[in-house]
Amino acid sequence: MHASALAYAETFGSAYANTLARPAPIAPERAAPCDRLAAIAAAYVEVIEHWSCTVEDVIRFSTLAAELVGLVELAPAVCLGMAPHLPFASPSLRHTFAAAVLGIRLGQAIRLDARRQHTVAKAALFMNLPSLELQDDLVAPYAVPSDAQRITLARHPQLAADLLRDSPGTDLAWIEAVLQHHESLDGSGYPAALAGDEICLEARILKIADVWYALVAPQRLLRSAKTPRAALHWLLSRNRQQFDARLIEALRRVTGICPPGTVVRLANRETALVVDAPHGMALPRQAISILGVHGRLLRDPVRRDTRRAPYAIRDITALKGIAIPPAFWRQLWTLAESSAQERRSGQ
Repeated sequence: MHASALAYAETFGSAYANTLARPAPIAPERAAPCDRLAAIAAAYVEVIEHWSCTVEDVIRFSTLAAELVGLVELAPAVCLGMAPHLPFASPSLRHTFAAAVLGIRLGQAIRLDARRQHTVAKAALFMNLPSLELQDDLVAPYAVPSDAQRITLARHPQLAADLLRDSPGTDLAWIEAVLQHHESLDGSGYPAALAGDEICLEARILKIADVWYALVAPQRLLRSAKTPRAALHWLLSRNRQQFDARLIEALRRVTGICPPGTVVRLANRETALVVDAPHGMALPRQAISILGVHGRLLRDPVRRDTRRAPYAIRDITALKGIAIPPAFWRQLWTLAESSAQERRSGQ
């Protein structure tokens, strides 16, 4: 039996116990999951923005990835639901962080061992580093990439892999996953047009997590976001050609039609955030209202049972132009966690 992700994270953190390179903990172990995720995200921004290909960079990066793996195992709904809404200044960094969380969950769904989950996390968090500024620039309204920018986008897997090769302490599995994350099973991907079993499993996971988030939360404003159901159907229509069918099924189980973090409109006209993780295509049972009927932020988030008629989910919406204060997010996810603990204790 494989060691749990939590045990792996603890083992990884203690691996440097007797060296000068021992990493500092990213987040206090006893902190609430929402606070720990925010701390890991902040550490991620710091290390990625100051990456200089040193062994200290690699150790810090690997440490935060290991802690993220353990946290996703501990609180999957909080991580899935909170990651797409974290207040990153860079939309591209928010995308890669959310893709890392989803990639870890997909790995857990297919019983990938914790060490390989760690590889998925490291690769997802690093895969777009050479093109982050360019991708952020392309978020602007009506931004269209030039021919030179398209070439840069097409080269970013190779450039990212080269950065890792120049960084002491990286490993071949990490480099391979980054290099292959845009390859497709039918050989239509890039940069090497690999096909089938030539593509490592970690890269196949990254491909699905990356594309799914690009569909449901597109960085470019000219793209229309798909609902989770529509995004899943889009992937299913191409799974034999481009994607691993086993991973598509894992995605269906993990996200369903309303994964945690989905913004929904309730029957009473409130706007709420889905906070539980239903199985497969079942509707979620719990949502937390954040906007009142007039579209204004509530003083405090309110828990709603979506199985009751007044709070039934009517449709999926978005938080357009609504700024949610960090303290409000903490209230929301603390309330979600207490609700989940109540359900577990009642079972």
